[in-house]
Amino acid sequence: MRRRKRFGRRGWAAVGMVVLVVVIGLGAFLAYENTLPTSVATNVKNGQKDVPTDGNFAFNFSRSVSIEAVRSAFSITPATDGSVSPVSGQSTYAWTPSKPLQELTTYTVNLKPTSDTSRHHVNGGQWTFTTIIIPRVLAITAGNGSPLKDGMEIDPGSTMKLTFNDTMEPVTIKVTVGAQIATLKWAVDDKSATFVTAGLPSGPLTVQIAPGGRDQSGHLVAAAFSLKTGVYWHDHEHTISLRYPALIQIPNDEFARDQNGLQAADIVYEYLAEGGITRLTAIFQNAPDVIGPMRSARFISLKLGRHYKGLLFQSGESQATRNRAASDPTPQFFDQVGFQYRTGSRDAPDNLLINGDRVLAAEELFNVAGYVFPKTRPNVSGGAPINSFTVDEHYSVYSYDAATGTYTKSEEGHPYQDASQHQPLRIEMVIQLHTREQLLDVGDGHGAHIHDYDMDTNGRIEVFYKGQHYTGNWASTDSHGPLTFTLDNGNPLTLPPGLVWIDVTQ
Repeated sequence: MRRRKRFGRRGWAAVGMVVLVVVIGLGAFLAYENTLPTSVATNVKNGQKDVPTDGNFAFNFSRSVSIEAVRSAFSITPATDGSVSPVSGQSTYAWTPSKPLQELTTYTVNLKPTSDTSRHHVNGGQWTFTTIIIPRVLAITAGNGSPLKDGMEIDPGSTMKLTFNDTMEPVTIKVTVGAQIATLKWAVDDKSATFVTAGLPSGPLTVQIAPGGRDQSGHLVAAAFSLKTGVYWHDHEHTISLRYPALIQIPNDEFARDQNGLQAADIVYEYLAEGGITRLTAIFQNAPDVIGPMRSARFISLKLGRHYKGLLFQSGESQATRNRAASDPTPQFFDQVGFQYRTGSRDAPDNLLINGDRVLAAEELFNVAGYVFPKTRPNVSGGAPINSFTVDEHYSVYSYDAATGTYTKSEEGHPYQDASQHQPLRIEMVIQLHTREQLLDVGDGHGAHIHDYDMDTNGRIEVFYKGQHYTGNWASTDSHGPLTFTLDNGNPLTLPPGLVWIDVTQ
């Protein structure tokens, strides 16, 4: 019993000494720790790469730090808008950019030394990181290099350029153009590739890039890419925009061909005038540099002027037409010095021309309301293929050129050209308009009778577009508005951009 009692006293003394040492040691440690600066850890390591562009930069402090101190100490270069906000109490904060960071960019975050809420020193720090790049298509361009957007069109045979924001792995990029797989020719830096559209039919076209493409670092392309465009022939000559349509009377006898400016017309109406010779009413919403030659109007010209809400340009007029014009609302502009001019390169009377700027100047003399008649690519189906056809009443033959998606025209064996461009006339759509015709017992001043056409009721049409033949009806739903066209399937027919040629026949 004595031995056990003696051990207890000494044991408790030892325990007490141990506890005292621990307490003193812990106090000393805590006192030492209290002298240490507040530490900070981050969610992004110094030198880290492939950092997401839409993430944040978080700070985790070992002691409480006020948000004001963090905001004051924080900076980032390149300078980027963003905000510091608390995540957990006063120990964890995150800086979040206002918009995604720039891709493949090196940023440096600085935290200046500051103090925590207990006035302990907070060590500053510097962290550098580089953002990830997400490979994607920057643009598809063609022709003049302007980026293509949905709905924009390209010329036949165009070379298209596909540009990425990163160095790509070419074998992983699969492009289809319509139903064909494109053959890509890559640039030396593997950031762009070109492909050609030669041989593709005229019409709507979709360019697609399949998912699964990668850059040379293994990053996947963000998503599949698609561009809806179209291959169509375009007239690129210089023109002047008009506030309202100009209807210009153009002769079509063998001495007047080839005429200037027809390629820039939106619509050309062709009809018999007298003696088996046709005349043209060319309707322009944009005037080319030279138009002509110019001759006199006919009864149908006045009706077309009313339908298309424009100014009728002509030279000379029979008494019968003048009498009709006196009661017609269509405004008319006759040849005047300073506007039209006679050229020595043609024989009179088929040598009167007008320049585009003079057309605009003449229109400014009239108080005619601005007007643009609509033109948009038609959505048609169910046609019958036909590559060549005739309009016997006008001695005309039209032939389809699949390479351009347009029609060429010959009359009495003469292939039509635009005399200004020395190129075949390219017609986007041909319409043969059937209507009632009267041969009036009224002379034109030269012993011939005047043809008059019904343009204010309705009738049948034959339509030729993109190598296909359609049938339908025309109607004058508004005596002061353009004629409307409807196919036999009930769908409305819109007139496409480019030259539309309308043969008015019985």
